[in-house]
Amino acid sequence: MIPTSSIPSVRELIAEYSAIEDRVRSLEAQVLGGSASPRNPELMRLAERERQVLAMLRQHHAAQ
Repeated sequence: MIPTSSIPSVRELIAEYSAIEDRVRSLEAQVLGGSASPRNPELMRLAERERQVLAMLRQHHAAQ
């Protein structure tokens, strides 16, 4: 378990999550438009980072 003090703030995590979602939407539009592969490595990395950010947000919630 990561100590809460080493986790970015909730505000930082939400900002990062928002940026991830924006990029995912852009990539999904490219996939649906046919200009990108559905197995885009960046999309897969973003999905993994999204899971990490959500886990850190849950840790913040559990620490309260």
